[in-house]
Amino acid sequence: MRKVSKPQLAKSIVKIYFVAALAGSFAHTITAAHKAGLVGWEAWSSPFMIDGLAIIGLVMRGKDFSQATRALGLRVQAGMGVVSMAANVYAAHNLGGAVFGASLVGLWLASEHLASNLESASVDQARALAAKRSAAARKGAATRKAKAAPRRKLQAV
Repeated sequence: MRKVSKPQLAKSIVKIYFVAALAGSFAHTITAAHKAGLVGWEAWSSPFMIDGLAIIGLVMRGKDFSQATRALGLRVQAGMGVVSMAANVYAAHNLGGAVFGASLVGLWLASEHLASNLESASVDQARALAAKRSAAARKGAATRKAKAAPRRKLQAV
């Protein structure tokens, strides 16, 4: 059996929380839609219009997109997050349900943030190596410049 690293395990757990929070929000959004008078396919399309757009915003924030697209993705995700929070709280029948609905959206946001910021120790090692190489390159360039300065003075004379 293949051994799972701690970073992989942590990412898997975070993804499970993300999916569970999304499923809870999906159900609450349908409940909120019913409570607002929607029926059938209209109520069932609500989570796709709200949480689905939030997920599109999340995808737009990926490293493969331009800075402008990532900024737009953050605005889309934040806006739909507010709408999702409202739907999850509106779906409640009592204070406990409202707190639970708000917690689902909070869990969704927290797990998304954790998933995008989890890094293994090898990332620190790679950054340290890159910094060391960069420092060596700067030192080499400074040394070459210092050695070339006397030559330029001799050539000028």
